[in-house]
Amino acid sequence: MVHALLSRRRAAATLALVLATAGVALAGCSHRAGSAPASDDVAWVTTGASVTLPGTTVTPVDLTSRHRGAPVTVGSLPSALAYTAGDAGLLVVTQGDDTLHEIDPVTHDVVHSVGVGLEPDAVAVAPGGTGGKGVALVANLDADSVTPVDLGTWRAGRAIPVGHQPVAVAVYAPRPGRATAFVADFGSDAVTPINVASLQAGPAIVVGPGPQAVAVAGGVVLVGNFGNRTLIPIDATTLRSGRAVSLPLNPTGIAVTSSAATAYVCGGAGVVAVTVFGLTVGTPVALPDVAQGIALGPGGDSAWVTQQAGSLVPVAYPSGVVGPPLHVGGHPSALVIGPG
Repeated sequence: MVHALLSRRRAAATLALVLATAGVALAGCSHRAGSAPASDDVAWVTTGASVTLPGTTVTPVDLTSRHRGAPVTVGSLPSALAYTAGDAGLLVVTQGDDTLHEIDPVTHDVVHSVGVGLEPDAVAVAPGGTGGKGVALVANLDADSVTPVDLGTWRAGRAIPVGHQPVAVAVYAPRPGRATAFVADFGSDAVTPINVASLQAGPAIVVGPGPQAVAVAGGVVLVGNFGNRTLIPIDATTLRSGRAVSLPLNPTGIAVTSSAATAYVCGGAGVVAVTVFGLTVGTPVALPDVAQGIALGPGGDSAWVTQQAGSLVPVAYPSGVVGPPLHVGGHPSALVIGPG
């Protein structure tokens, strides 16, 4: 998605916001409380996060059975998702009503909601918080800030100023008490590091035009620059950037294997594997439609990519074979894979 026009979303979302407010209390009706999750191989997908289709739901899709579950109503324009510590909860930010929500992956109930900043566009979870339940860091696109939310109390803290148009955030946490969040500031061509313990932002790190995606791979932070089709590494400890490498696509999402050896980058109508050590770029794999977001399956041997026209498509690795699309409807953008 191109973020230069994102401030127009709020006007388009007005009607959807009215509908969303009434729907949150009914979000968990498809599952009984206390039932076991059907699968740990579920993709949660935002299927209406666009100006023309300002939806209010996220949809669970069992990737093993290829069954699409009942949508869960959260709020207007759901735009990003993240699991809490231990995959105990699913966080969703909704741009149209400036809110962070938590869905119980077992019952599909919306169990918490709290207001954040203007047009939240990304969320990541850092260690800490009351009872060790974590701190959600929400990047607010139109407020040029990040809002911390204590997931033990569900209270939002004071917003942290960052660069212009923050669109992505990732957390590096090498050991307890030492975590750094890296915020991609699309409009500032930079990444802002945030000390999670103090909730203070450090000096911006210049990366390239239009940083759109960010991910942590071991001790390296990978930043995808949409504006010039490059991937640039940042040393997560020294906060120094390295040499950028060219990509065969405009990056919109990055997913990293659990070993931190390989990153998969999607964008345009393709996906490409990049070896993290040395940043060796592989041969791009063509997809049926424009790619929006990407996540890896539990085994790490397949990447699932949201397609603008309304589907998820799997790419098997290392073969690079594209599987049959799985139709989810709407305008799929973000996704995460885990319990559901």
